[in-house]
Amino acid sequence: MSTETISTTKQESKESFIMISKSLIETKNQGENGELDVYHLAIIKTLANNFQGVAYTGVSHLMRFIGMSMEQSSTKARTKESFLRLQEMGHIEIYKDVGMESVVYDLKIANFYFIKPTGKEEQMNFAKVFYTDIQKIVAMKSDYKPKIFATYLNMIGNVFYTVSNNPMSYTSIDTIVKNTKINRKSVVSYLKVLHDKEILYVLHFIINNSTSKNYCTRWIHKEHTAKWAVGEAEYHYRIKRSEFKGGALGVSDERGVS
Repeated sequence: MSTETISTTKQESKESFIMISKSLIETKNQGENGELDVYHLAIIKTLANNFQGVAYTGVSHLMRFIGMSMEQSSTKARTKESFLRLQEMGHIEIYKDVGMESVVYDLKIANFYFIKPTGKEEQMNFAKVFYTDIQKIVAMKSDYKPKIFATYLNMIGNVFYTVSNNPMSYTSIDTIVKNTKINRKSVVSYLKVLHDKEILYVLHFIINNSTSKNYCTRWIHKEHTAKWAVGEAEYHYRIKRSEFKGGALGVSDERGVS
């Protein structure tokens, strides 16, 4: 591993992150509101970064925190139901007071609660989700942040942090579509947003006349993305970089990926 690579990985190792079970990457398996639930879980886990490991929040507070409109009662109800589903699935426990002696099964919209993430399934296999990335997604002016986060999680969930692997991802657009049931055009759009907002650094190679492929890293590694991606592309497609038909910074729609 080069000195340049070590410098960015060392920088990244100092960043705070939460663990999200890789079982949640396939949001299609979490029901109709899977993206919303997983997004809420990520926010709750960031708020629970304290000595108690508990988030002091509630329906209204979390909605304001992530910039959701408070005007529609249906939106409040959907957020409340999301909290309760996360508890039912075993990902959080909701308590009325700091003693955390009895779990609450009905929530009042305006009330604060002590919400404890359980860490379910995280020790078996987890994705690192960095605070800086979540903060940038929360700050976006978009009604589709849960879907953007689901797209991000699918891409970042396949980064392996080992000595023998560069911290990059090349999850295909079709895999993200399969895992989330988000339509293909939207996935491409969300990847472009993640690049434009300097969360994921994405580039693509045109391998031949019919195949293009995206490669990405977290933004912190942008100086190394191209070098790492070339090596991966050469290995995967068994073709020398000099024979690539082209490439560019940004997201390709990956038509013809093999």
